[in-house]
Amino acid sequence: MPRLTNLDDVLFPVAVYPVFVSLPHRDGVRPLRVPDKKAIVNGSNSRVLGVVSSTYRLVTNREALDLGFQCCRTVFPETRPSEWEVNATDAPSTGGHCAIDLKHNSTALDFSFVPATERPDVFGPFIRVTNSYNGLRALRFDIGFYRKVCKNGMILPESIIQFKFNHLRRDLRETITFDVASNRLTKAKESFGECLRTLTGCSIGRGDLVPLMMAVLQIKSIRPPEPDRQDVLEWMALETHLHEITDRYADDLGENAYALFNTITEFASHPPVNMHLHRDRHSLQRLAGQWLSNFSQQCRHPDFDLHEYLGTINIEPQQRAVQL
Repeated sequence: MPRLTNLDDVLFPVAVYPVFVSLPHRDGVRPLRVPDKKAIVNGSNSRVLGVVSSTYRLVTNREALDLGFQCCRTVFPETRPSEWEVNATDAPSTGGHCAIDLKHNSTALDFSFVPATERPDVFGPFIRVTNSYNGLRALRFDIGFYRKVCKNGMILPESIIQFKFNHLRRDLRETITFDVASNRLTKAKESFGECLRTLTGCSIGRGDLVPLMMAVLQIKSIRPPEPDRQDVLEWMALETHLHEITDRYADDLGENAYALFNTITEFASHPPVNMHLHRDRHSLQRLAGQWLSNFSQQCRHPDFDLHEYLGTINIEPQQRAVQL
């Protein structure tokens, strides 16, 4: 399914309407209003985006974006509003929910507190704004890091700062406050930098990069019964893509876990359209963050064995019944 990747595509007008059910009646059909439900409707095409409870607090994507810029100014008071820009937008074609990334465009928030010889790379922060019209996702503001080279692979570490508000009137007030301890972000940066330095010192052979990447992102291989099937052709294209980017980073950064990290984050930030990928960009990036936190701890153990570790996260290939 095509996705909405332009900001204007998710800033459509929305409206709230009452919900009715049609009941059989001797004179035909009688509409009956559902008192505790309401419908959120796309004002540009009259498509129903979600049916929610009467206590649902509507926040438009435009409002969520404005709150995102407010979050940037609050969490990073040393920055100027003009230094933040929309870097990426991602939403399903239905527009039921979306994620908007705000990126800091100067070097003021880089790892300047770390000596130049020890900096992990050129990284900066971003804030992801998540909003929904179907009640399935909370209004959320996640702080992550992105690499300012190549394709700017983004990552959402598990331990980083997050603000989350359920779409309920009791949780979402008219005014939202973003409150964070002044040293918390510095500690998060230090922890992130330590993780990346650990990855650089962990050797991974070129032949293990693709299997590890597939396991981390939960990409299941298939056992093809026939070479000319469409699903097999798509799998071959995906596998070729995986090998191309792992080889590129292994050449640039060496055969180590840091090359794997960059491969994973680039792929997660720019997943190809392929029938064997069933997760969106946000889900893939969260998997990358979870892996970084876990692997950077595991590989520090003196008895760490890469192939034994791979066995703990490996997933079985898909078994498919093929219809001719």
